[in-house]
Amino acid sequence: MKAMYVIRREYTENVRRKSFIVTTILVPLFMAALIVLPVTFALLQPEHQNRVAVVDQTGKIGPEFVAALTDSLKKGGRKYLCTVVSATGENFEAAKQAQIDGLRSRDTDIVVAIPQDVMTGGKAAYITREQRNYNILDRFEDVLNNAVLKERLATEGIDYERVKTLTSRVKLEMNQMNKEGGLEQRNFLAEYGVVFVFVMILYSALISWGMTIAKSIVEEKGSRIIEVLLSTLSARDLMIGKLVGVGLAGLTQLAIWGVVGFLLAGSALPMLVAQMGTVHVSPLVFVYFPVFFVLGFLLFASLFMVVGAVSSTEQDAQQMQAIVTLPMIIPLMSLMLFIQSPNSGLAVAMSLIPVFTPLLMLARIILLTPPMWQIALGIGLMLVAIFFSVTVAARIFRVGILMYGKRPSLREMMHWYRMAG
Repeated sequence: MKAMYVIRREYTENVRRKSFIVTTILVPLFMAALIVLPVTFALLQPEHQNRVAVVDQTGKIGPEFVAALTDSLKKGGRKYLCTVVSATGENFEAAKQAQIDGLRSRDTDIVVAIPQDVMTGGKAAYITREQRNYNILDRFEDVLNNAVLKERLATEGIDYERVKTLTSRVKLEMNQMNKEGGLEQRNFLAEYGVVFVFVMILYSALISWGMTIAKSIVEEKGSRIIEVLLSTLSARDLMIGKLVGVGLAGLTQLAIWGVVGFLLAGSALPMLVAQMGTVHVSPLVFVYFPVFFVLGFLLFASLFMVVGAVSSTEQDAQQMQAIVTLPMIIPLMSLMLFIQSPNSGLAVAMSLIPVFTPLLMLARIILLTPPMWQIALGIGLMLVAIFFSVTVAARIFRVGILMYGKRPSLREMMHWYRMAG
């Protein structure tokens, strides 16, 4: 097959390019940095004891607040060294200001001011010199709310622990009936995360390598050896060779990234497996994912080939790439709708449109495996679309090389297609 020569040439040229080598190395390093640096910063960040001054106008909330702050440092010792400053009546503002002065002189790290009206909906104050630790702020807010609630209930003669038991939340577990009529426990947020990860992997690959194919065809049109090539093989063989050759280069890079990512995540793998235990993912997903990944890659790559065939310069190709990228963005924007109802009429119809099939059919398979005929039909329609796109790109390319430097209109493209037929 003559296309094999083009496949070999395109593959070797792409994998030998400096940009391919650099990105293949830099992306795993960037992935490693994303994993290692936050952990390193967290480990290197020194822990220290926070000196907290609690200015309490109520005379009751302060001790409850301090008693609940039992947090400890990793090396031992209390995380919060608290002092309750009783300031009833008119002494509250003066005591509060005195502790703020302590912040300035660095005698205190945090001041918590609790006014008398906190019992009736008033606001307490969290004052700090330079610490903008929202974890501490959230922790203090939770503890203060519990202390105020406990005191309010005590004022009404109601036992706090009893109310806490009676008002404990009930967790509603999500179950779904499978095809056999049994029930399966599902985790909506986790499954959405799985769908999003699978879809984004496919989307990223299409965006990064689709334009590479379009640029390759534009460069070929401006090459002096194109006429020699077309004298030895057909335009369709050339297009198929470029599609498969550049596609294999892209898949090679993705495979390298995948292996490196798997190795980097090795330490977190047990935790990931434990989390995945709560997510129902059909084994068919791991069968269909490479199928839809490859077909989706070939489909959009062939569409980018059409863009390259009708473009005279790389600038033209970049301007026209929105025609191809838009069908990829629409499923991402409507993903939440289809996750909520994966077997609705709209979801079924859109998942059978070839440009939407790779993303939406894969999402439906992850969430609730559709009937086999729908999956087979989606795959069949994608194959037809790939064949048609390659044919269109080849015909337009064969005539378009004679019109280099001129951007064709839609009418002219249709005329070129008929001429090449």
